[in-house]
Amino acid sequence: MKSHLLINNFLEDNSEMNMQALVNYTREFDLTDSEIVLLAKGLAYSGFTCSFKDEILFDIPSTGGPASLSTLICPIFLKVLGNKVLKLGVPGRPAGGIDVLSQIKGYNVNPNNHQIEKWLKKNNYVHFLANHNYTPADANLFNFRKNNNALDIQALVISSLLSKKIAVGLTHVGLDVRVSTFGNFGKTWDEARQNGLRFNRIAAILGIQSKCFLTNGEIPQQPYIGRGESILALNNIFSKTTDNYLLEHIEQCFIMANSLSVCKSNNGYSVDDVREAFYDNIKTQEGLILSFELIAENIDVQHKYNIYASKDGILSINLEILRKSIQNIQLKSSDAFSDNCGVILKIKPNTYVRKGEIIATFRCEDKYKDIFEENLSSVFTVNSYKVNINSFEEII
Repeated sequence: MKSHLLINNFLEDNSEMNMQALVNYTREFDLTDSEIVLLAKGLAYSGFTCSFKDEILFDIPSTGGPASLSTLICPIFLKVLGNKVLKLGVPGRPAGGIDVLSQIKGYNVNPNNHQIEKWLKKNNYVHFLANHNYTPADANLFNFRKNNNALDIQALVISSLLSKKIAVGLTHVGLDVRVSTFGNFGKTWDEARQNGLRFNRIAAILGIQSKCFLTNGEIPQQPYIGRGESILALNNIFSKTTDNYLLEHIEQCFIMANSLSVCKSNNGYSVDDVREAFYDNIKTQEGLILSFELIAENIDVQHKYNIYASKDGILSINLEILRKSIQNIQLKSSDAFSDNCGVILKIKPNTYVRKGEIIATFRCEDKYKDIFEENLSSVFTVNSYKVNINSFEEII
């Protein structure tokens, strides 16, 4: 079959020509479940793999999208609940989990196999980066898809996600499917639901127990949007200074982790335990707690620019434009994990606001401030009506 030939050609040689041929085919024709399994295994074994015999290992990745902290917080909850977590991720914008952790001075996102084994034994949670060592073929294909508007091809999304789980020997996966018209895994809830069912079916073929959690990617799940802002959000959680908007998101992350976990909790969680688990991970992966705290402090101070409601009415936030606005500034830096701008929402979308009320604050590197502010102007609108918002759904 042509699809098998294209997959094998790509796995043998990650050339641009072979990647283009595979992307072109999967844009027009779907892969079968067995073909996705073939591709996922090939991506997984294109580099080093981790082998932890008889270990039960967990992770909750996402399908991508801004304004959620699930890839940062769910692993901590999984660990607090008594599970071992091994998280292999790719860079994301504006603020994927690995991007945020990379802001912390000393935090090692490129460990070798010996370090991973040592850290997992010591701390039960390791978070590291897919690169030339681990799933390099997936990293190459992901970057090609990102640069060629091909991130939303479902067969390639599933194979990419599962390749990283195969590579580290995961046994349990919970997928945060962020549903939006600009998302990568379903433009509608019905489409995302079907893709989630397929993800679970293919994961089962690979011997991985999985669940999918559908969350609304059209609206900000929490108010801290940016790499430094995510650190500030975590610091506020740990210091117990969260507002209801952030707290609701944390509760949802706990629900996902608790649902996937082998050991369930009927009593919620302790913030002190969550903080301790996160700090243990920072120290284990050679990061500095002081750096984390200083970043949070500095980000808070840097939020000196306000955005005001243009009139009385119901606040609407265009998350797609907000993501692009932040990405455009981040990409002006050559740093892979640049952090030169961010936004904090002061009002939850679908809420009534008064003209002149502060609805958000932002920070930006001085030379890009005017461009960023202009781009943000089309993010926030005030309407006369509320929108019907779906929020959360679990697929087993």
